[in-house]
Amino acid sequence: MRQFIEVIKPKQTALLMITCVVAYLVSLRSLSIDIVHFLKAMISTFLAVAGTTALNMWLDRDIDALMCRTRNRPVPSGKLSPKTCMIYGSTLFISGFLIGLTVNVVLAIVLLLGLIFDIVIYTILLKRKSPYSIVLGGFAGAMPALAGWCAVREVDILGGLLLATIVLLWIPAHIWYITMHYEDDYRKANIPMYPLVVGMEKASWAIVFCTALMLIVVALLYIVADLSLLYLVLSTLVVSYFLYKAVRFAKAPDRVKARKMYKLASVTLGIVYISMLFGIFG
Repeated sequence: MRQFIEVIKPKQTALLMITCVVAYLVSLRSLSIDIVHFLKAMISTFLAVAGTTALNMWLDRDIDALMCRTRNRPVPSGKLSPKTCMIYGSTLFISGFLIGLTVNVVLAIVLLLGLIFDIVIYTILLKRKSPYSIVLGGFAGAMPALAGWCAVREVDILGGLLLATIVLLWIPAHIWYITMHYEDDYRKANIPMYPLVVGMEKASWAIVFCTALMLIVVALLYIVADLSLLYLVLSTLVVSYFLYKAVRFAKAPDRVKARKMYKLASVTLGIVYISMLFGIFG
C-alpha cells in the first residue's frame, strides 16, 4: 500500500485539500453544513486530485528516473509498474469525477479542468518544451479551491475565482524555488524550467511580482467574501512577511536558501487559508 500512497503525493494533496475544504466553508459562510453533501464534495475532489497526481507520476517516469530527487519514486524505481500506476490513477480520477456529478455538474467540470490543465497542458504539452509551463499548468493547482466553492455555489463564483487566484499566484514560488534548489537535476532531465532559462535572479523577481499580486487578491477576497477583519489582518501579515523574504532572496539568490523559501511558501498558503476560517465568524 505504501507505493500507492506515495504516487498521490500525500503532503501536496493534503495542502490542496485544505484549500478545497476552506473554500467550501467560506462559500457556505457557516460551519453548519450538510455532512453528506460535504463528504461527497471532499471525497470527489480528493479522488480527482489523487488520480491526476498518479497519472502525472506515470507520465513523468522517464524524467523522474534521471533526477536524484525523484528517482526513488515508486514508478521509476520499479516498485510500481507503469501500467498499474496508470490504471490506479485513472480509476481514482473517474471515481472522483462520477461522485462529483452527484454533487453538481459545475464541480465535476472543475475537476475535469484540473485534469486537463495538469496532464494535457502542463505535463504533455508544455513541461518539457516551455519555461512558461507553470503559467498555464498552475491552473491545475488552483482547481481544488474553485471546486470547494462551486460545490456550494454553482453560479456565483467570483469568490471562488479569487480563492483559486491566490493559489495560482502562489504556485510560481512553490515550483520555482524548488527548481532553483535542484537546478542540476532539472538540467540533467532537460526540463526548461523558468529559473534555468532566465536565471535565478530574474525568476526570483517574478516570484516577488506574483506575491505582490497575491497580497492584493487576499485583500479583495475580504470584500467579496465578506470575511472578518481578523482574516484580513492575519492573511495580509503572513503574505507581507513572505513578500519581504522574497524580496530579500531576489537581491541575493542562493540555491541552499531556495529550499527554505519553498517551505515558507507552503506555510504561507496554509496560514492564509486557515485565516479564512477565522474570517467566517465576522
